[in-house]
Amino acid sequence: MVIIELFLILFMCLMIPIPWIIISIHILVKEKLWNVKHIKKYLLISILIIYTILGYLIYQYYQFILIKTFDNLILKILGIVILILALLIELFTTKILGTKRIFGSTELKRKKEELITQGIYKFARHPRYLEHPFWFLGLGLLFGYQLLIFFAFYLFISLSIAAYFEEQELITRYGKQYLEYKKKVPAFFIR
Repeated sequence: MVIIELFLILFMCLMIPIPWIIISIHILVKEKLWNVKHIKKYLLISILIIYTILGYLIYQYYQFILIKTFDNLILKILGIVILILALLIELFTTKILGTKRIFGSTELKRKKEELITQGIYKFARHPRYLEHPFWFLGLGLLFGYQLLIFFAFYLFISLSIAAYFEEQELITRYGKQYLEYKKKVPAFFIR
């Protein structure tokens, strides 16, 4: 169980700043600041400082992070169902986007590739921003860690904010085509 707990803590630590990094990158790309001298260096230094602080805090308080708060078979089954759903979203988005687009290379290179509206993107504009909270919600329910469930809600809220900034950049890049897509397809599967 110690290995699982260590993995969960590291996974959570990795994800804490991700929404804010996404927001920063989309703002920089939209405002055409991504290629300004030293901006990438400053962003990288900021990210390293954030991860250093997170690492220190986790080292200091790890014994409080994953306190098992419940153990219920129905919640474990629900957790497994949610994890399967997260895995399916991951597989469908990777199949449509490919690995390069998953990691945002088109935004960073300012390439105007085709707007993807097929596959899972027929049903949601931001399926990955729902997938990530599902991983933590499912793991929290499966293992009985209440903090992971709270973290899933943090991720959903922060990734919803990231989706807003991403959409501003997508509107700049795709214009009317993206606005039409936005009218037809909900952000997270449900209108």
